[in-house]
Amino acid sequence: MASKGMELTTATIGKGALILVMAAAGWATRQPLIFASLGPTAYELVEKPKDQSSKAYNIIVGHLVGLGAGFLAVYLLNAWQEPNVPLTGVVSAARVWTAVLAAVLTTLVTLLLRAGQPAAIATSLLVALGSMQTKRDAVVMIVAVLVITAIGEPVRRVRMKLMHEG
Repeated sequence: MASKGMELTTATIGKGALILVMAAAGWATRQPLIFASLGPTAYELVEKPKDQSSKAYNIIVGHLVGLGAGFLAVYLLNAWQEPNVPLTGVVSAARVWTAVLAAVLTTLVTLLLRAGQPAAIATSLLVALGSMQTKRDAVVMIVAVLVITAIGEPVRRVRMKLMHEG
């Protein structure tokens, strides 16, 4: 039977390790391989390993849908040149509607694909609000989601085993 201390240790180390790997990979490659929506993804992989949303399909498809929805919303509302909200603190009307459209599209498509992933909306908002909206950003985000999923899956399985034993 797994103790509460063991559970706390594996959860804490598991989340920290996932974030460390992503941040260190970003530092080593000089690419933004760590971004806000990976935090909730790490949380789900480690803290909620039995949930559907923590499975590889949901993580990968959810984030890809969020990314696509964010870019589609920016394109449809021609928000490319609008102020970057986190950088400037300015929320233009175009960014408001871009964020709304990105969130709605992400929710709709992930529901249709049965790929619910709460962090997917955060990914769509990173694009919709201007933080990450270049082709390079899209490639880096895809790579980062694939990497955190690949390294997170073994952590998720260990946590499931420990939870089952407890």
